[in-house]
Amino acid sequence: MKGTRIIVLGVVALMAIVFLFPLYVALLMALKTAKQSFDSFYALPPSLNFSNFVHAWETSKYPTALTNSLIITLLSVTLIIVVSALSGYAVARGNKPFYNFVFLLFLSGIMVPFQVTMLPLYKLGKSLHLINNHWGIMLIYGGFGVQTGVLFFTGFVRGISREIEEAARIDGCSTPGIFVRIVMPLLKPVTATVFVLNVLYIWNDFLIPLLYLQDKHYRTIPLQQYFFFGQYSSDLNLAFAYAVMGMIPIVVFFLFMQRFIIKGIAAGAIKG
Repeated sequence: MKGTRIIVLGVVALMAIVFLFPLYVALLMALKTAKQSFDSFYALPPSLNFSNFVHAWETSKYPTALTNSLIITLLSVTLIIVVSALSGYAVARGNKPFYNFVFLLFLSGIMVPFQVTMLPLYKLGKSLHLINNHWGIMLIYGGFGVQTGVLFFTGFVRGISREIEEAARIDGCSTPGIFVRIVMPLLKPVTATVFVLNVLYIWNDFLIPLLYLQDKHYRTIPLQQYFFFGQYSSDLNLAFAYAVMGMIPIVVFFLFMQRFIIKGIAAGAIKG
């Protein structure tokens, strides 16, 4: 038993090293000068050089990219949670062929890859003047995020006892009141799970912003990082400094919110 535990810990430690090594290289390059990187790529620098971060902040329009990422991510996730919670509750409590059919439609949407709908969505967005603005890309993120969100919320609502809602209805509470006052507070674990998973996906997504946010004033952090690497490809230390600046917000967010993912799953967020 002890030997098995040592093997497991060894495998976990090895995996941690593999996954953390790129972060180590990024931090190392961001804190070095070009000469220090050329002399010894993997060695620690004799002194920390923060001038790369200052220069990257001044030349990369990082505040604009950060603002765009925050607006798109928070509003898209809010849309996903509201629509998913309402739809999941209706499907779980409907118990009618129509609601089961709607649920199957949501599930079928999960199986369709984005690449299949990429060009039609782009043409539709262009005809509706939704390119190069926040609203168009938020609707796309909302449409794709609702599919899995409904799956999570439906499974969780089915695990909530109906007696609680029936008691509230006897006391004169309406269906919207039951959902807001009774059901929604019980959905906190699955809401946190859907929130965290979608924030991580939307914040780090590159393909959809590349298609819909061609104007430099609407670029998100991953998209601005792509153009920054191209513009400053000769200065890798500066480019890596911007990459680290782009990672900091989402890493802090994940470290703070990761416990909610475990809570949501343990509470039955994905049970059917």
